[in-house]
Amino acid sequence: MRKVKQKHGGSIVHADKGETANPNGRPPRLLSTITAELKAKGYERATANQVADAFETLMNVPQNELAQMVKDEKAPMSLRIVGKAMLTAKGWEVLQAMLDRAHGKSKQAVDLTTGGERLTVNINAPNGRPDA
Repeated sequence: MRKVKQKHGGSIVHADKGETANPNGRPPRLLSTITAELKAKGYERATANQVADAFETLMNVPQNELAQMVKDEKAPMSLRIVGKAMLTAKGWEVLQAMLDRAHGKSKQAVDLTTGGERLTVNINAPNGRPDA
């Protein structure tokens, strides 16, 4: 780096090719950095089983208690967001989404091609003979 004098009497720092003008600047905040900071503060990653357990348990919480949990600023944001949504007019949709997340959507069979008749498929093996 080199200082370049200016007409007004001051100077600026000019970075040469491949150098940064602020080598002591703050490094970018990567997700890995944020994750490490949160772990150092005692926060854990929520596993799929923990999410399912939390959703299933929230379904049994009485309305007045859920309203108190939503107001608690020390409660996890996920609880506050889901709880607040459960307390709205769209509470049923939230419960359906929670059940789908916890247990998966139920399988639905749809027949658009055969009209309910059984479909038979013949597969020929590479040697030209039908498979048994």
